[in-house]
Amino acid sequence: MSNMLRFVAHCRDESVVGMEVLNLHAPNTKVLLGKTPDEARRLAPILFGFSGRTHEEAVTAACRAAQGLPAPEGEAAVRVERAVAAEMAQGHLWRLLLDWPPLFGHAGPRHRFAQLHRRLALLRSTPEAYLVGGELLDLVANELLSGFFRAMREPSTLGEFVAMARRGGTIGMTLADVVELGAFIPDVSICAPLLPALSGAQWAEGLGGIPDVAFCAAPTWQGEACETGPLARHPASPLVGKVMAQGHRVAARLFARVVDLGDCASRLRHPLPLDLPPLVDAAPLGPQAGVARVAAANGVVLHAVRLEEGRIADYAVIRPAAWNYHPDGPFMREVIGRPAPDRAFTLLSLKALVLALDPAEAYEVEVRFADRDEEHGETSPAGAGDA
Repeated sequence: MSNMLRFVAHCRDESVVGMEVLNLHAPNTKVLLGKTPDEARRLAPILFGFSGRTHEEAVTAACRAAQGLPAPEGEAAVRVERAVAAEMAQGHLWRLLLDWPPLFGHAGPRHRFAQLHRRLALLRSTPEAYLVGGELLDLVANELLSGFFRAMREPSTLGEFVAMARRGGTIGMTLADVVELGAFIPDVSICAPLLPALSGAQWAEGLGGIPDVAFCAAPTWQGEACETGPLARHPASPLVGKVMAQGHRVAARLFARVVDLGDCASRLRHPLPLDLPPLVDAAPLGPQAGVARVAAANGVVLHAVRLEEGRIADYAVIRPAAWNYHPDGPFMREVIGRPAPDRAFTLLSLKALVLALDPAEAYEVEVRFADRDEEHGETSPAGAGDA
């Protein structure tokens, strides 16, 4: 059997009645045991694959906190912030330009993706970061959501929102298509709460120590499974909130990802703004222990470490997918009862929901109808830059 992440939907009476999430991978942190912090930092990009620089900075920050060392300051802090922002932007571009448009039959600007992805990978100076940040802002305004930027006012109805989206670029058209799939939030109380923006110190207090394997696989905050990612970072954005209030949470997540890309661009130009939390934050987690919170394209990444005589004695990682595909998390809460009138609509609806929550792994979606013999599924690639 394939080790690819699999989503198997069970349908009956034109609705989804059950969902299996198979092969949701967790990183093998045992290989870090006995390593020095420097050795662990060098291993991070290999061990964690996607978002290698993000995990490298998480390892470094957690180990520094465990050693009682202060966070980087000045130019060192700027370099860290820009590196993480660049990798976040790469992840957003992959999803926005390569994955979302083809889902609805649109051709994404692959050449723009390749150009920007390469430049983000090669950032070495402040002037270059400023220029690339400006290009990303132009991309958002002129190619992704130009219909909204050209309008004289914000849309007052969902119909106006769709019309403005369609007058824009590739993502605008895709966004309109997502809205027209229909809303499925019969009762907002079914939705998982959004993970709040927490500092490293707040995570240290909440975790109380190195989390065990079971918690890392199904994490909670104050006893609740929460959603992490762009929507959790931008619930106060007016248009994100407007779409979410209408029950279109998948569309709200897509819009929030574009907002997040704009934030990444701004951080490349002006790192460590006073009105936004840093992308990397860490705190002590007990004697010779530390925890780091790092922002990634698909949500919060947490690393916790305990050292003994300068080497790693215990290590834990909580990835964004562990929150979003938690047995009681946002995916499971929003998938059960979802309309399944026919195979094509059901596959499209489920793939949009999976992609909106972004597992950062190659995945396949399979639909099974209890009253039909045939089965069908489709495979999708992982995004680059997701954790």
